[in-house]
Amino acid sequence: MTKRYFAPSIIVLFATTLTLWLGSCNKDSPTEPLEPISLISPDTSILRLFAGDSLPIEIKFTTDRPINWIKGMMDIDTLGNPGYSATYPDILFDLELDTLNPRVNRYTYSGLFNVPYDLPPFSTIRFEVRFNAGKSTFTVGQNYPPGIIEENKQFRIDVR
Repeated sequence: MTKRYFAPSIIVLFATTLTLWLGSCNKDSPTEPLEPISLISPDTSILRLFAGDSLPIEIKFTTDRPINWIKGMMDIDTLGNPGYSATYPDILFDLELDTLNPRVNRYTYSGLFNVPYDLPPFSTIRFEVRFNAGKSTFTVGQNYPPGIIEENKQFRIDVR
């Protein structure tokens, strides 16, 4: 009687093990960004474009605290000096998010940047994206630690 059930039980055990093993190989990729500021488009930090080209920009901001503001700044270097220090005098976008109700800890910025037509070749356009999140004090009902965090990320366009 026991020999009759031995072969089917081995087959069931083998099929269950195989199913679990194949299921564990198919992991879903994380849908959340792994860093506070993720460049979705452009997908690299250094681009080479021609004057007059358009660049779609999509940036995801993620943090564990409500975002207060996000800002995108740019600086154009037409001389190409190796020791150039960017000051980011031009604002690409500046959004206050602390007025939203309810406050958010994730935000996606989408826009389009046009490289100016009059830029000479070998110019560099530097971008810096920043955000500020959190509060310096703790209030009743707050589900995150007190403190303000700031993050930034830089990328650039080398004009051909």
